[in-house]
Amino acid sequence: MKYLLRADAFVGRHMALFVLLCVTLGVAFPTFFAPINRVTMGLFAFMTFASSLGGGFRELRDVALHPLPAVLTLLILHIVMPVVALWTGGLLFPDAPLFTTGLVLEYAIPTGVATLMWSNIGRANVTFCLSLVLLDTLCSPVVVPLTMRLLSGSVVEMDTLGMMGDLLIMVAIPAALAMTLYQLTGGRVAQTWKPRLSPFSKMAMLLIVISNATGCAPFLRNITPTLVLVMAAVFFLCLLGFFLGFWAGRLVKTDFPTAEAMALNSGMRNLSAGAVLAQQYFPTDVLFPVAFSPLFLQVTTAFILKGLRATKAGRADQAAWEQAQADSAPASSPTH
Repeated sequence: MKYLLRADAFVGRHMALFVLLCVTLGVAFPTFFAPINRVTMGLFAFMTFASSLGGGFRELRDVALHPLPAVLTLLILHIVMPVVALWTGGLLFPDAPLFTTGLVLEYAIPTGVATLMWSNIGRANVTFCLSLVLLDTLCSPVVVPLTMRLLSGSVVEMDTLGMMGDLLIMVAIPAALAMTLYQLTGGRVAQTWKPRLSPFSKMAMLLIVISNATGCAPFLRNITPTLVLVMAAVFFLCLLGFFLGFWAGRLVKTDFPTAEAMALNSGMRNLSAGAVLAQQYFPTDVLFPVAFSPLFLQVTTAFILKGLRATKAGRADQAAWEQAQADSAPASSPTH
């Protein structure tokens, strides 16, 4: 068990490097890694199950009791950002509408489970983050197809029912099962199963990243001015999501850890799920914006956290945390 925990901690500390390595492998050897595409749905279902073992229906109740931060974050996630993505794509590459569809898909999918890892690292409000991840995940089979139908239905033909079914299998059912187990065991699965499954969950995510990168290989080997614009748009929208989430939190005067969690949830997306959907239901060009994002997202998130911690509110929160640590430390023995 201790070796699993050490491996999990090592991969977690160096996740950005592992993601970059997996993207490189997928782009360099697309034919060799292409068979992974056949099992991505199963890998993602397992990853969702393992990542959702940390909370139950009680966490969703906590969000219901204090709904404003969650409502604002969900508005940013599923109304503001998809519309901005549609507008940005139409402005920058009007002659390549499938890339715009890819941007919309990227910002229609639910917030990412990786926000839990970054919330722990940045001492954000983990309970809020977990609650929002679970709620958004459970709603995704309806929200994602509806968003794509409303914003991109005139560009591509979509199998809406098929997409809903796959999201149920990949996301909603595994999350609901994990939450039920958490509830039935009084949270014990979070201490027993979750640590044991965590390294395998990270491995599943990295395999999905490799699979996604194989779809990007033809694009990255033949960079065009339009692709450069797509990459710039993806990066801009990523930064905008973080900014809007944090700004919304400060606007309604939440505490800093909650505003930080709102920024993380607004800026990060379940990109692996989006890439699987892109491969299953859309033309090839739609995949590129979604599959390109993991190349920089983890590194960007690390810098975003540093930036948030450098704000006035972040410094005050850091000082309060250090004071609390000092107050809780055992008093030193008197010298004689």
